[in-house]
Amino acid sequence: MVEGGDRRAGSGTDTRERELPEHVTTPLLTLITTRSMDEDYAHVARKRAAAGEAPAVRTRPHWASLVAVVVLGVMAAVVAAQTDREAEVNELSRAALVERIEVQSDRLGDLQRTVAELTSANQDVASNSTTVQGQLDGIAARVDRAELNTGFAAVRGPGVRITVSNRENTDVDNEIRDEDLATLVDGLWAAGAEAVAINDQRINALGGIRNTGRAVHVNGRPVLAPYVVQAIGDTRSLQARLLQTSQGRTWFLLVDGLDLLYSAENVENMRLPAAPGPSLRDVIELNADPEGVPEGEGSAP
Repeated sequence: MVEGGDRRAGSGTDTRERELPEHVTTPLLTLITTRSMDEDYAHVARKRAAAGEAPAVRTRPHWASLVAVVVLGVMAAVVAAQTDREAEVNELSRAALVERIEVQSDRLGDLQRTVAELTSANQDVASNSTTVQGQLDGIAARVDRAELNTGFAAVRGPGVRITVSNRENTDVDNEIRDEDLATLVDGLWAAGAEAVAINDQRINALGGIRNTGRAVHVNGRPVLAPYVVQAIGDTRSLQARLLQTSQGRTWFLLVDGLDLLYSAENVENMRLPAAPGPSLRDVIELNADPEGVPEGEGSAP
């Protein structure tokens, strides 16, 4: 019964919903619009009936509608014309933008090529710099060796220190002279000495030992007794080999004959200064003219 009662209740509800009037089920906005137009038409019809006029039959659009249509057409035409103009402007803008992009792309390509060229040039310069630096290092090493060999660089190493002097009240004729010291130095060179100095004056090809009166000059500078002769070389054989040279034997004969004070000792580490560099007066470059001016300087092209 309960179920039957529910069905009857449901049927009653469906019946009531089907019996609702139209103004209840019609949407509000549609209802308002429809009723307003119907009431307007009814009002106009009542007025015409009261006046004894026949109902109006609309045979052509109202002038307001025509105006509205014309206005809408004009607006559509304006919008279309404006759209066409904007389309042309947009097309021109697009073309200009594309042209700018192409120009900038070309410029970017040029810059990239320039960067590549500069990078390659920089690498070439770096490679050349490395090569030149290697050459400079080789030249510097050669200069160092040349300075060592010619005496224009200070040196250090083991060697022999010889001290020689006159005895007191020695006759002038028996004093040590420049040729005596030169004999000792020549003997040391022959025995294998690599560098020689007298009283801290380095001996080399441009220097010399000279007598001026009774004074001995080395490299043009006076030196006084006792004369300290230092020679860098092999301490195990330098003194023995000095006795084997003809200059060495002559030197020791002078020591005995002049009764000189003589002593020699091996030194594990001694330092010899560089020889002074005198100015060259008669030597010119191979690529210079006889006037001493290098080729390409001070001459007309």
